[in-house]
Amino acid sequence: MIGSFIRFDLTSWLPRRQTLLLLGFVAVIGILLPVPGMAITGAAIVTSLMIATPFLGDERGRLDTLYGILPVSRSSVVVGRAGSIVVFALLASAIAFAVTVLMASVRGGSLDWGLLLVIQAVAVAFVGLSAGIQLPVLFRIGYTRGRLISYAPALLIAGLAWLAQAIGVLDGAQEAATGVPLPLAVGLGLTLGAVGIVVGVLVAVPLYRKREL
Repeated sequence: MIGSFIRFDLTSWLPRRQTLLLLGFVAVIGILLPVPGMAITGAAIVTSLMIATPFLGDERGRLDTLYGILPVSRSSVVVGRAGSIVVFALLASAIAFAVTVLMASVRGGSLDWGLLLVIQAVAVAFVGLSAGIQLPVLFRIGYTRGRLISYAPALLIAGLAWLAQAIGVLDGAQEAATGVPLPLAVGLGLTLGAVGIVVGVLVAVPLYRKREL
């Protein structure tokens, strides 16, 4: 049931022009900005901003009403929606990685694979935590009332980074990060991303069950 919903969900919003433009934007970032890892960072931000897009499609197409009629549980809808977001994140990351490698070969530069892995792990953590914040809100109150939540994760990270730099914590954090083993850094990022999505789903399921469709 969940797999069927993921396929249905993806066909309802992934082929749309708005979504394809976002994926194209990821490629443009990698082409125009020669700094390795920028495309991966862009893919994470695009994915975070895109999380609300399927909920917009639900309201425009009255799909929430359809979900209430079809023999599909609320939990299956939540898990399926999270799964479709993961698929988009993987697609955006694949595009970012491919463009990064391609542009490095075109420019004749070398890539720091360890750094790219760390950036990818941080991107996974950001997307997972972003989903953990947005999914409960969007499933509870819908896109119209909850759409501004899509900007919250990026603004929160930017605000924390500015504050850390202002009080001098950022320099110390960067020095400490250089001593973290690569497997630990990558594993921590992937774990945070997975935990964020799981927590978001667990919180969203009971909230969505209480919502009148």
